[in-house]
Amino acid sequence: MNQAPGHPLQADTGLAALGLAVAAFSLFAVGDAASKLVVAESNAGMALWGRSLAFAIVMLSLVRPRHWRSVLLDVPVRLLLLRSVFPFLGGVCVIASMAYVPLAQVTTILFVAPLISMALGRLVLGEAVNRWGWLAVALGFLGVVTITRPFGSDFSWVLLIPALGGIFTATGQVMTRLVAQRASPRSILVYTMLVALLLSTLALPFVWQTPTLRQWLFLASSGLCQAVGQACMIAAYVRAGASRIAPYSYAQLLTATLLGCLVFGEVPDPLSVLGAALIVAGGLMSLRLAGWRSAVAISLDRGVKQL
Repeated sequence: MNQAPGHPLQADTGLAALGLAVAAFSLFAVGDAASKLVVAESNAGMALWGRSLAFAIVMLSLVRPRHWRSVLLDVPVRLLLLRSVFPFLGGVCVIASMAYVPLAQVTTILFVAPLISMALGRLVLGEAVNRWGWLAVALGFLGVVTITRPFGSDFSWVLLIPALGGIFTATGQVMTRLVAQRASPRSILVYTMLVALLLSTLALPFVWQTPTLRQWLFLASSGLCQAVGQACMIAAYVRAGASRIAPYSYAQLLTATLLGCLVFGEVPDPLSVLGAALIVAGGLMSLRLAGWRSAVAISLDRGVKQL
């Protein structure tokens, strides 16, 4: 997949776009931290359901009633439903791992998803990936190995949970490329939200614990941060284009690290820092040299004004 040109970046528009991008990715990290607090006080099932519910309320308020038919029915319904299962499974892995894995480590491992998506795009869709792209994938894999240390005495199987989440997320990204030509970004987001809410609600009888007021606030904060973060990210892509915005996604990793230290007392060890550096290097290399661009960003660039 060839790199599409970004929008011209003028001074005022560019600063606004970069500010929106940093805000978006930072909000994602704040939302994850709020979910981790719920997991610590309740359980992962409640955290997943509460975030899905809060995000759904925000999304439902943004879609006008007259657009519901086109959003839900004038699309490849079965393919969208199948595609939406994968980000949900990725979310399950992320939130489940928060009970055992530091926030920064979870976030770092998830950053291999675009690199896995690149490899899957080549293997499944036949997309072109040059040698720099494969080197980026190798760096990302090496980074995950450095963090998880599968052959050392410090290895814990729970570190594989966010790695599995990255695989699910990457599979969802590849499937997004399959549906992007037949469904608007709005439809993709709505189906993702509805599937997450439905599946997490089905699990409620097995995980329900009546939330305290403090937990309701954390649940609402998690969903609100995700929703506002999505809105900021879309606004940023409109102003500057994906190729200019994507490197600022690492603001999420920085914010997650800071929150992990300040809120949870989680200080990354040297090998975790090295692994994170390798994953970041691979991600930046893929953006600079591989000629590849996130399909979600492409679809947002093309169809965001329909929202």
